[in-house]
Amino acid sequence: MKDTAETVLGLLPRDVAYADVRVVERTHELVLVEHEGPGDVMRENSLGVGVRVVIGGQWGFAATHRLDRKGLTDAVTEAVAQARAAGGGAKIALGQPVTTRARWSSPMSVDPFTVPLSSKLDLLAAAVAEASTAGPLLRQIEASMDFFRDDKVFANTEGALIEQTITESGAGLMAVASDGDDVQRRSFPQAVPRSIRGQRGQFATAGYEHIPALCLVEEAARVGADAVALLSAPQCPDETSTLVITGAQLAMLLHECAGHPMEADRALGSEVSLAGGTYASPERRGTFRFGSPIVSVHADATIPGALGSYAYDDEGVAAQRTELVKDGVFTGYLSGRESAAALGQESSGAARADGWQRIPLVRMTNLCLEPGDSSLAEMIADTKRGVLMDMTKSVSIDDQRLSFRLGAEAGWEIRDGKLGRLLKNCTYSGVTPRFWADCDALGNHDEFQVHGIPSCNKGEPLQVAHIGHGTVPARFRNVQIGTR
Repeated sequence: MKDTAETVLGLLPRDVAYADVRVVERTHELVLVEHEGPGDVMRENSLGVGVRVVIGGQWGFAATHRLDRKGLTDAVTEAVAQARAAGGGAKIALGQPVTTRARWSSPMSVDPFTVPLSSKLDLLAAAVAEASTAGPLLRQIEASMDFFRDDKVFANTEGALIEQTITESGAGLMAVASDGDDVQRRSFPQAVPRSIRGQRGQFATAGYEHIPALCLVEEAARVGADAVALLSAPQCPDETSTLVITGAQLAMLLHECAGHPMEADRALGSEVSLAGGTYASPERRGTFRFGSPIVSVHADATIPGALGSYAYDDEGVAAQRTELVKDGVFTGYLSGRESAAALGQESSGAARADGWQRIPLVRMTNLCLEPGDSSLAEMIADTKRGVLMDMTKSVSIDDQRLSFRLGAEAGWEIRDGKLGRLLKNCTYSGVTPRFWADCDALGNHDEFQVHGIPSCNKGEPLQVAHIGHGTVPARFRNVQIGTR
């Protein structure tokens, strides 16, 4: 792979102002067990090279799976032709040169690709069997594992040469119950949209040791029972009330309200025609109040074991921590080299590509809500009337990332400081800065957890990023809940 990258650089014509090449081998294994028995069992492998060039102030890009000299020459020729065909333009600013030479592998104890398939199937089957004890109203049960490995080489014309190996593991469980008139679901340990097959649960940059630590079998009976209990639970009321959100639910809220809006390429208008704009425009940086003074948000690609962690991004920039919201005020962006330079900054090391055949885009890393000094138990005890909601079931937000509505898999009444009845079809809505302005309590460091989500979509053609969200339980006052 290193030789391939150096070969590509050697094929570049003299008028190339800048170029980089990424050689990536990706391995993905999915193991899925359903109510009826084993479902999808798959292992796929992909190897190829992507090359970007700048000529006359324009980008060109090409990718190929043909790694012989002709294939590499054809890819370079295509990338160069694209840049030249675009015509001359203003010089592309990329900030300080990237000259790093390094090698890094993510830590792991047990290589997931060496664990026998039978062991994985046995664990998932045991989880499904435990969940099914909730009875015949369970119509669907899925337990799955996913494992990813990226072997990557990055090189550029500035002198960088970086080799990385990143291994990721995850697993989860979902139970769906129906009585013929209603359908309810419960997930563990993290929920994702039902349209995503597999890739549900909690993921980490780790080896197979992460899987038994999730305790799927131990939690499965409760998950199934919760799904069945939701069928007979009362509806979430329509009212303005106090809302307490678990960390698992808050992950998606943070993702939509702070993550995507604070990606620098979006703020510069590159996604307007596809995904929309953002309230976090450059002139608002440092003055726009995102939330109450207890709310601070940062992105950190250096958290050990978190799914959005790595050593270097796909432009060779070192992983780092970046402040996005400080004491309730919007302060910064996730960025790549070009978007950062356009804002007069240096890259935050957040440019990543979904494999060798895609260009790097600005992506979330580990987006974290900084803990407070409360706890979930204290928030509930200090609430006279409200609702506790857990696990994301649905999400909708406008193209400026302002007005939103989120649905939760389950909720519970809070009455006089105690949890009451289980509630179904729980939703809440708000406008981002107003909603976060009413955040009056955050869980402490003991309740902080990074939720790994391997399904963040962006770009055209679509790219899927693996990201983390560090969250704690939180409480919000004066929230519209229910379907009204």
